[in-house]
Amino acid sequence: MSINFIDLLKVPVIMDYDIDKNFKTLLFNSNISGIPLIYTVPVDLSQKPKQINSGKDPVMMARIAPNGNNLIYFQDEAGNEIFQLYLLPTDGGTPKKLTDTDQRTFTLDWHPNGKEIARSYVSMIAPGIEIINLETEDAHPLKEPSPLAVDLHYSPDGKWLALTNMKGYTRSEVMIINRNDPSDTIVYNISNDSMEGSPAWSPDSKRLAYVSDASGWRKVVIQEFQGEEQIILDVEKDEEVLADIESSVWNPNSDIVYYLISKHGRTTMHSHEISGTRSPPLPFPQGSLISPKIRKDGKFLTVLHSSMVSPLGVYIHKIGTNNISPLTPRKFDIDLSRLKEPRSVWYESFDKRKIHAWYMPAVDAKVPYPGAVHSHGGPWAQSNDSWSGGINLHLASLNGIGVIDPNYRGSTGYGKEFQLLDIRDPGGGDLEDIIHGAEWLKRQPEIDGNKIGIFGGSYGGFMTLIALTKKPDVFIGGISSVPVVDWVDDYKLADAVFRLFNTTLFGGPPRGKYKELYIDRSPITHISNIKAPVLIMAGKADTRCPWPPIEKFINKLKEMNHPHEVAIEEKAGHISASLNHSEIIPIVTQMIEFLKKTLK
Repeated sequence: MSINFIDLLKVPVIMDYDIDKNFKTLLFNSNISGIPLIYTVPVDLSQKPKQINSGKDPVMMARIAPNGNNLIYFQDEAGNEIFQLYLLPTDGGTPKKLTDTDQRTFTLDWHPNGKEIARSYVSMIAPGIEIINLETEDAHPLKEPSPLAVDLHYSPDGKWLALTNMKGYTRSEVMIINRNDPSDTIVYNISNDSMEGSPAWSPDSKRLAYVSDASGWRKVVIQEFQGEEQIILDVEKDEEVLADIESSVWNPNSDIVYYLISKHGRTTMHSHEISGTRSPPLPFPQGSLISPKIRKDGKFLTVLHSSMVSPLGVYIHKIGTNNISPLTPRKFDIDLSRLKEPRSVWYESFDKRKIHAWYMPAVDAKVPYPGAVHSHGGPWAQSNDSWSGGINLHLASLNGIGVIDPNYRGSTGYGKEFQLLDIRDPGGGDLEDIIHGAEWLKRQPEIDGNKIGIFGGSYGGFMTLIALTKKPDVFIGGISSVPVVDWVDDYKLADAVFRLFNTTLFGGPPRGKYKELYIDRSPITHISNIKAPVLIMAGKADTRCPWPPIEKFINKLKEMNHPHEVAIEEKAGHISASLNHSEIIPIVTQMIEFLKKTLK
């Protein structure tokens, strides 16, 4: 007997975690209660996890002070992912509100003295970085005009801030700013068209490890701070270093860096001696790893792990041994051993290029059964062997539908050339990769080739609608969640960061020679071609894929008397509705019923 998909949705998800430098207290935010809140647990597991905040608004991220006494968390009060910051003692109590702003916070970091934080943000007009004094609660800009900082890292001596300055979604640089004299800046950029980012300080503040794609594949660069020495740590064929806000950590007692390697949708972690070679993979379970952290004495390492059959959990590793153990709860209300592993597959696209994908046959279904293509978001992301990736496949397969999840061109993890193939061509070659994924699916003997659907969210929602409107004979039904439907309107309504996203993707703003491409690749332009029924899911507070263009698209479907359904959340942004059980369960139930009705 297969698992009920509602029970699967109720499996708690850990969105993020942090840990103090001495590895005394672990904090994580999870929807154990049905909504994302903050929990703490001693690293020695002498007590059970303790919920330390409450309320109806989701907490998306939290960061613990260096001494472990306090934390700051990001709370989404309006559903629009405009996070307000709160200061809270680690053992609970009354939170103190630090911000009341309409700016979208990206990230923050604690000063090593625990008395201030640095916050990066973006408004409708421009990005910013500010310093907040936690004793006086005064806030002031660090540097004006400000770089677009997607991460911030104080040096261990507290004198400098390292950040990734986004010059575009295909160009970035590592920038170092003097905390006390912001006019004193240093930039590390290997070439004019490369991406450098995710800086990590060495314990003595004398070197940086950062990630660069200048060679065509992302690698770790070891840079002497305020010096010329530079060492590039090589990768093997078809490998890339995972570029995350926290992708590398230093061993405090030696010249060793730990970093994450991505290959064909799975992640491994390695140690690498600066003057030597890298180690074999550390003994974490198969799947995906993110957010490595190391204890102050260099003896223990933690990561957030998951796979398509194993929910997110924080694991601790004793360095130099094979010892791995979970720090967060691993008991669930359902028997997850009954979940099937996906297959890693490859198929050929229109230009003979090989496309990697995950395939999940249906569970307990009579052959032949219908199929569906899932299109991941991004587009500069990937479908990987992670719990979030598995949910998309399991929800279809547990309901009698075989599903393929392609890493179409533009996906990360397959080299820079592959990632840039969708620039100036969104809804072009990447759409053809999706179509050829559907053709691969049709050729599987267990699949009914006349019953193929498509679904996806964000950029995947756009891909769903552009497929249904520009390739109307391929799919017999589709579900589009938080999509872009009109790129011109999306640009007009976007903040500074998403305008940068649009201009990177299309080559420029929707004016002059670029405007025609914006219009041609907008699903609303081709809506008269649509044949298949469609379900559209959206949040009215979404700042990434805003509601007004989606409403216009839905109204046109109504005018055409085209079969469609909608699932609209009043107080939900781009991702917040997917985290609250009370909101996501009815939506996914509607989605599953729509797929069954449309494909079967």
